[in-house]
Amino acid sequence: MDPSAAPVLEVFASYQGEGLFVGQPQTFLRLAGCPLRCRYCDTPHSWPVPEREASDDWLTPFGAMLRVAQVELNVDRPIAVTGGEPLLWPGFLLGLRKVSGDRALHLETAGHDLEALEAVSDAFDHISLDLKLPGDLARPAKSSFPSSVLPESASDWDALRVRQLDLLTARTASACLKLVVTPGTDPADFEPLLADVARCAPELPLFVAPASPREGSYLGDLASLDGVVAAALEAGLEPRVLTQLHRALGVR
Repeated sequence: MDPSAAPVLEVFASYQGEGLFVGQPQTFLRLAGCPLRCRYCDTPHSWPVPEREASDDWLTPFGAMLRVAQVELNVDRPIAVTGGEPLLWPGFLLGLRKVSGDRALHLETAGHDLEALEAVSDAFDHISLDLKLPGDLARPAKSSFPSSVLPESASDWDALRVRQLDLLTARTASACLKLVVTPGTDPADFEPLLADVARCAPELPLFVAPASPREGSYLGDLASLDGVVAAALEAGLEPRVLTQLHRALGVR
């Protein structure tokens, strides 16, 4: 099989529900596989990697673009590559850039593998980085995935975060940051993370997102959200609160 192939879980046209391009019509290319186990994840069906021999969903970048063309009905849109965790498949991401012409490519990632993020960064017109609190992560499924690069402790995530932010601020293309706040979260837990953002990347747009349930709308206590926003303001940042638009619209 082509080494640039990756497991494509789904391809669909919809509206961007988060971040800097919220509301923009985009085509979403969701890759399977994620070693992280975020407690608030709304797409846990994307975690496993299907067997190559038993699945027709392993596609080359060209094959993925054929799927894109099928859902767009001859109207080109920016392509948002999401997951799962797309950084598991850097060869696919680089190949997608080669076959997508001048189409805008957006990457949604947790950036857990800095080497992969550095390798693919220039291939994307926009990167949305989901910053993680170690307390929001259950035990990872490290052994099941092709990349063994995975932060294992809070200090690992802290060190990685600074390097992630430095990488994004050095880009000439756009980027934004996202924080997910779950009900009951202590806003103080975010203070070291927000201090890093204020020191390393204060110019990057920062979106604070209340965690959405897998079905329905956000019904949690707003106290945690308000506390995180207040902490961001005290750090000198300009946070923007944004719930998931696609959930509000009832679309994917």
